[in-house]
Amino acid sequence: MQSSVILWDWDNTLVDSFEAIFAAQNVMRAFYGMPPWSKEQSKQAMNFSGQEVIRTLVGSEKEVEARGIFLKAYANSTAHLKLKPGAIDVLQYACENGFINVLASNKVSSILKKEAHLLNVDNFFQRIIGAGEASQDKPSKAFTDKALEGFIFNHLICIGDGYSDMKMAGNYSDAISILIETDANKAEFQSVTIDYVCPTLKKVTHILEGLKK
Repeated sequence: MQSSVILWDWDNTLVDSFEAIFAAQNVMRAFYGMPPWSKEQSKQAMNFSGQEVIRTLVGSEKEVEARGIFLKAYANSTAHLKLKPGAIDVLQYACENGFINVLASNKVSSILKKEAHLLNVDNFFQRIIGAGEASQDKPSKAFTDKALEGFIFNHLICIGDGYSDMKMAGNYSDAISILIETDANKAEFQSVTIDYVCPTLKKVTHILEGLKK
């Protein structure tokens, strides 16, 4: 069987973390007198690294302060983090059938690894890579090249819920993109190729079965 690497997104793909991030973003925005974001605005911001979003909002001089405010607010909500239905099953299927699982997120690496460990899924991944580990963050080719470094494989599959996940697949001519629990007709997706749209992670398992053959 030919080997394949899967670049998995984390937030709102494998783990339900949207409400925690959304709340923390608006705590930070309120501190600086900014109006709260809508859920759609928050989701769009998640296509970029948290560091980049904060720097754009408050500038480099206040970046460290703003990041501290965000992380404190986020930490107060992480107890509510939980894996999406089917996450364990699809990760286990991928491991047992020769796929190379890489967790690739714009969340800071230390937090990403801590969350994966707390939710008992870190052992499913051959690599976990977060924001700041490459010269540019996801979805840049610098990030995906770093995520894939050292692996020998024939095919690349990118799985996630946002534009940046689909854009990662676009960094390579023959990569496959799988969009999770998201409306593919949104304007942000018009500039990227989406090969499969899945309402659930269980459906992803079926797609992986077909790609394995």
